[in-house]
Amino acid sequence: MPNNFGNWKTDNYKFVGKAFDFAYADRLNKLSPVVGEVNAKSIDYELTGSGGYGEAMVYDGNNLNTAELHRGFKTVITPVEYTLSVPVGYKQAKIDKMGETKKVGTKLGDSMAITVYLHVLRMFANAWNTDGRHNGGDGVSWANAAHPVASRGSQGRRFEVDADAGTYSNVSTDAFSVSAITAAQARANRFVTPDGMPFLCDLDTVLIAPELEEKAKKMFGENSRLTPMLNPDDNTNAANPVYGMRYIVMGGGADGFTGKQWAVCDRRLMKEIVNIVYNTRPTVMQQEQDNPLIDLYTAYADFGVGWGDARQIIFGDPG
Repeated sequence: MPNNFGNWKTDNYKFVGKAFDFAYADRLNKLSPVVGEVNAKSIDYELTGSGGYGEAMVYDGNNLNTAELHRGFKTVITPVEYTLSVPVGYKQAKIDKMGETKKVGTKLGDSMAITVYLHVLRMFANAWNTDGRHNGGDGVSWANAAHPVASRGSQGRRFEVDADAGTYSNVSTDAFSVSAITAAQARANRFVTPDGMPFLCDLDTVLIAPELEEKAKKMFGENSRLTPMLNPDDNTNAANPVYGMRYIVMGGGADGFTGKQWAVCDRRLMKEIVNIVYNTRPTVMQQEQDNPLIDLYTAYADFGVGWGDARQIIFGDPG
């Protein structure tokens, strides 16, 4: 008796796989300006902060000046596996007038993208969290008034703080405003690297809670590069000193920034220092089934998120 089923599962996968890839990429594009991606193949991944040899010394003509490495910190990120499985029936696919088979790929792609997205949002939401479970390699929370500037080195993966190098603060209690942003930019220009050199950064991107988006639109509107605008803080006709900046809403549902929380960061450095680490990027797999009438799809990802430094971002929370 001939097999009337043909290659229906193979045909399904063409739709599901393509829809999955598109949905995943589309969802995560929102974060790409400030969060980088790393491909790894290990149990965990070490995200390295800044460090260096300091300023060069005058040469006396005879004796070489031996450099001493001033170290930053390393944050260990451990990827974790995540899965979701959805069965598709033969009849469901055969009478697929509403495109449900293709929607399986889209919905699985959305789910995996949202899973990664939520982990990133929670990383930002936990920036102020001092419970110890969200600390970076420098031993303190991401938003902290006493980040150690440098380490004396490490014993295994535990870094010893160089108390002589001092500390720096990347937190603000100012309400979101033009003046708060410019004050943060000025502060960041005084930061130094572990070897005492000026920390060169350009705080060019603002991250905000959804509740602040209306104000952000007034501050960073489409025409802000072209003409002076009303200062949203005092209603005067002063030119906007933060024209040309961009903003990202770093919140959704119950996760991310809330209320009046905001941050300003250097997006180029953020992509280098704040990463999604993938052992396996989100993918969809078609699994063999004993039942010829069931086609099973499993979405899978193995990833973790983390940050390696805090100088490139200043967090604001007026409380």
